[in-house]
Amino acid sequence: MKKIKVIEGAYNIANFKQSRLIVFMLAIMMSIVSFAQKEKIIKNSWHAKVWLKDGTTDSGYIRNGHNTVCVYDETVVLNNLDGLFSKNRSHATKDIDSMYIWFDTEPDEVLVSHAVPVYYYYGNETPMEYGYPSMCYVLYQSKNVTIYDAWDLFSGDFYLYKTPDMQYAKALFRKGKKLTEKRRATLCDEFESYSIIKNYVRSIHKDKLKDDPFSFFLVIDKALGSGKID
Repeated sequence: MKKIKVIEGAYNIANFKQSRLIVFMLAIMMSIVSFAQKEKIIKNSWHAKVWLKDGTTDSGYIRNGHNTVCVYDETVVLNNLDGLFSKNRSHATKDIDSMYIWFDTEPDEVLVSHAVPVYYYYGNETPMEYGYPSMCYVLYQSKNVTIYDAWDLFSGDFYLYKTPDMQYAKALFRKGKKLTEKRRATLCDEFESYSIIKNYVRSIHKDKLKDDPFSFFLVIDKALGSGKID
């Protein structure tokens, strides 16, 4: 009987030590996950603040599948990432007025994004409409025109323009690409009523829009502001 009690006591001690080891290991794992998660947040994620049309705001880290917002995303997904089981929050782009995004390591470099209906086409080509507003970054804005940068996961960045009386933002050209003769033609077609813009497009070097797109934005702004057409 005494032998049995000794065995039971040894078993209880071993079981207690094993339980303590499991708890200790879990604590270490939680610490590692938390630390790793914190490192990932700081270095690799976009932080965003969203202003909704109902007057409320939300902020957190962008958790769309590509970790930022594409032109064809119908929602913006945010998460505080302040815990292992933090929940995602989704906001439809149709409910968003504007959004600020930045990297935590570069808090002074803020990008402003608007929810804008987009017609993705050139000149008089058949438009491709997404059916919901797209989140587009504001590159240039005046009383005459707003120039947007929209990011496409497959095609990269492309520029769009929108005047105050336009319902949709329309594509201008892709970022970082040479001006092809076909694109010259479609840009002239797009601004067929403005000789200033057409003459600029016809005369510039094929690398001009790739190297210095803002000069073209200024030409568009000036032409639209002058109201002079052919």
